[in-house]
Amino acid sequence: MNELYKEVPETYEADNDEFDALYVVAWALIIKAIMRLVRLPPTASTGQLLQMERQVNSEVKAIITQLNKDALKMATSKVTEAYIEGVAYSRAAMSQENKLVHIRKNQLNDSHTQRLNKMIDQTQDDLLKATHNTNENLKKVVRQVVSKEISGAGFGKKIGKVSNMSKRVEDQLRKQFIEAGIKDADVAIIDRAKRRWKLRTYSAMAVRTKMNMAYIDAIREEAMQDGHDLAIISTKPDTYDQCKHYEGMIISLNGLTAGYLSYEEIRKSKECFHPNCGHFVRPVGGLSMIPKNIQDNHAKLMRHYTQNHK
Repeated sequence: MNELYKEVPETYEADNDEFDALYVVAWALIIKAIMRLVRLPPTASTGQLLQMERQVNSEVKAIITQLNKDALKMATSKVTEAYIEGVAYSRAAMSQENKLVHIRKNQLNDSHTQRLNKMIDQTQDDLLKATHNTNENLKKVVRQVVSKEISGAGFGKKIGKVSNMSKRVEDQLRKQFIEAGIKDADVAIIDRAKRRWKLRTYSAMAVRTKMNMAYIDAIREEAMQDGHDLAIISTKPDTYDQCKHYEGMIISLNGLTAGYLSYEEIRKSKECFHPNCGHFVRPVGGLSMIPKNIQDNHAKLMRHYTQNHK
């Protein structure tokens, strides 16, 4: 082992179980609000049905508004914590200390603050877009159920007795909303690969990804300010996807060193540093600091990369 190189423990983990719980609770409240439509009085009129539609949509909107408030606050806090931990880890790695130094947000310089604020803005935009789409989907489902009931289309265009309206609405809801509608309403994002992301799943993924990116961005910025650009990609046990072909690779953090893949280049390939990826980087002061066994492993990884990216 090179005497200039010491292992620095990597302690960061993007834990956001509390954040995930916000969406679990909110979705339960949304379902409860929509199911009020099945408790209409036996002699409900068209006017009462439309009034109930407005009340349900208003209640759902209030739930989502509160969810946004709570989620944005927690996401901002978690992304900030991740960024600060990244700065602390970078400083520990560069000085080769085994203990992270404690850093406060107000101790970040202007460059760090700008990077962090950009990451926070991106995170908030992603979350607001997802909840907006879900809210629109929910309104559409409720509107369709009520419209079909009023027009009679939900039961063969035969109006029947007004006293049966409540039962018909319940049947309509259970058939079209619970069995089918809820699946469509709970689609916050359809990505470029046409994958359908549920609100809770997408939001949790988005925040965890932004936390990981904030952590690495802090390392990149701190290393650049310290005059360094090289880093080593971390190794995780039981890695099974394309990431395994990058573990231990020496990379350029900010694209300033010729002959090495850059972080952004690898991230855009989605083979490593992809959404939900838990791989990070350990900055180093220069190639002379890196032990021979790591450099040999890097050469092997680069041969594999070259063969598969012709």
